[in-house]
Amino acid sequence: MPLRPLLFLLILIGIPYLEIIVFFHVGDVIGGWTAFALTLLSAFIGIGLIRLQGLDVIRRMQEQAARGEPPVKEIGHGFLLLVAGFFFLLPGFITDSFALLISLPPLRHMIINSVFRPDVMGRFQQNRTKHNDDETIIIEGEFHENTPSTPPHLTDKSPDK
Repeated sequence: MPLRPLLFLLILIGIPYLEIIVFFHVGDVIGGWTAFALTLLSAFIGIGLIRLQGLDVIRRMQEQAARGEPPVKEIGHGFLLLVAGFFFLLPGFITDSFALLISLPPLRHMIINSVFRPDVMGRFQQNRTKHNDDETIIIEGEFHENTPSTPPHLTDKSPDK
C-alpha cells in the first residue's frame, strides 16, 4: 500500500483522537464546561484575528498590484491565513495552537520565504509594456460581434385575411 494514503488516514484518525484526549485532560483540570467555553472563545477570537490580518493582506496585495508587482508572497500569506482560519474552526486545543502559530506574521514570513526563494520569485516577474508618457497600457486583441438570429417560432406569421 502506498505511503501517502496511509499517512492521510493516520492524520484523519489521529488528530481527532488526540484532540479528544487533550480536551478531556484539560476538562479534568479546569472543568468540562470551562474547556468547552474556552474552545468556543478561541474559535471566535481566532476568526476575528484572521479577519483583521486578512484585510491587511488584501490591502497589501492591492498596493503591490497598483505598483505593477506580482503579489505572490501576499497570496502565500492569504493561503496560510485560510489554513489558520480552518484550524480555528475545528474544535480542539491542538488545532487552535497550530492556527495561532500560523497566524503569527513572523512565522508566516519564515514559511513564505522558505517556499518563495529568490530564484523562484524571479520566474514570476511581470513585464508590463508602457506606451506614451501617460503610462497607458495597451492590450491588443480582436473581437467578433455575433448577432443572434430571431428564432423561427418568434417570427410574425399571421395569416392574411
